[in-house]
Amino acid sequence: MKKHKDKILGLLISLVFIGLIVWNLDFRQLINTFKIFNYHVLLLFMPIYILSIYIRGARWKYLLCNDPKLTVKEAFYTFTTGNTLNSYLPARAGDFWRAYHVGNKIKESKMKLLGSIILERLIDGISILLILFFAIMTYFKHPWIIKIAFLSAAIFLGALVFFVVLFKTNKTSVFLKKISQTRILKPFESTIKKFSAHIESFISGFEVLNKPAYLGIAFLMSIFAWLLECFVTYVLILGFGQHFGISIAFFVISFIALSMVIPSSSVFVGPYQLAYILALNIYHIPKSQALGIAFIHQITIMILITLITVLYFLKANKSIEELKLEINEGEENERHS
Repeated sequence: MKKHKDKILGLLISLVFIGLIVWNLDFRQLINTFKIFNYHVLLLFMPIYILSIYIRGARWKYLLCNDPKLTVKEAFYTFTTGNTLNSYLPARAGDFWRAYHVGNKIKESKMKLLGSIILERLIDGISILLILFFAIMTYFKHPWIIKIAFLSAAIFLGALVFFVVLFKTNKTSVFLKKISQTRILKPFESTIKKFSAHIESFISGFEVLNKPAYLGIAFLMSIFAWLLECFVTYVLILGFGQHFGISIAFFVISFIALSMVIPSSSVFVGPYQLAYILALNIYHIPKSQALGIAFIHQITIMILITLITVLYFLKANKSIEELKLEINEGEENERHS
């Protein structure tokens, strides 16, 4: 039932965004946008984009304190596969799959791995915010963008502070133990004890906070990976004959990254495209042209990560049925937790 609710909510949100996109859209100009694109720029786009996701995969290894049980290659493949599943499936199913799959593979707590993935998302958010603030300070300081930047900063930094305090104080198990011994909750003592163990395991996913060197490396890798993605976005926009400064790519990447937080249908249809349109509107690029650029950008990325995912499962000799089973078991495991 929860899966259906997620799908329905995502579909409704996507439909609202699609309605905003097609309103007064010049379809003739949209078609012409595909005709003028220099497809040769994809030869530069694709390898650099793959490098950026390889760096993000390697970053996860450092967020796990450079765990020797997890190779960089495995981190890269599972990171990419998780993102592919997140694109096609609702409720961040790819994150649950990644924690479950790698947990089984390296014999590590799945809740710990999920905790490290949450930290990874927070670092991504902070990296994007730095890029967005840089773009605002150097190019465009419109109040509505500044409001978005500060609201996003409050969310990501607030969440980071919350988890840092939770990790550093580590009083959750003590608190849960005390309340489980009260007269009202005494019948649920075993359930609360189990829940407490899962929370402890989840919090251990933030262990890298006690390893400044690994945390620093992971953060620098995150910044570098996002800058690479900004660069290939800039190259892609040049392929459409739009010659602006690199700041255009900073706004595009910041907006589409933040848009992915919004629930939507498969492949982020709706929020992704509208975010692209809003970013390029800063440079007075028409909606139809912005939509064409967004389409080429997104479809290229989806093809790349899907091919990497297929390659990974072919190498691992896994079937679609096994993949579905792992996704379902991963979600079920986290739901019971």
